[in-house]
Amino acid sequence: MSKQLQSTKGWLLVCLIGVVLGACSGDETVAVSYAAYNHTDKSIVSIIINGEGGILDASAHGGGGSMCCVILPKRWRPGLMATIKWQEDDIPIFNRDGTRKVIDGVPATKESPWKERTVEVPKYKGEMGTFFIHIFPGDEVKVLMNIYDAGSPQHPLPHPSGFKREG
Repeated sequence: MSKQLQSTKGWLLVCLIGVVLGACSGDETVAVSYAAYNHTDKSIVSIIINGEGGILDASAHGGGGSMCCVILPKRWRPGLMATIKWQEDDIPIFNRDGTRKVIDGVPATKESPWKERTVEVPKYKGEMGTFFIHIFPGDEVKVLMNIYDAGSPQHPLPHPSGFKREG
């Protein structure tokens, strides 16, 4: 048997053992919806969580509707982290004289760069609810699992528009 084949078999055995141990660890996962609240002056056109997700439009000082799904462990554990990657609305292009550049009757723009933060997921228990992402000025990101939307007294972070709901 060639060394390359032996190496491949060894690598596959290690992977198989990892899968079996992961399955036996009881670290069951669940898919939950996610939503975003944008506390900044720029619209967010796309959000990715832990490499998953897609387009979720969160207007400036507003929120983005619930999307499916982000995969999380059913039971919270210390050190649980989430990587949030987002892209703001396109950047307008201006002429040297300060006027907006127009190409074929359409205002010219360039794509905004992606931003990324890895943050700790606060403890959750009981009913999972929705995975909420709050993006603040200065690219600060906070996440939480909650059954209540922002604006509710039971949601620990404010709604970006200042909206508050009673009870």
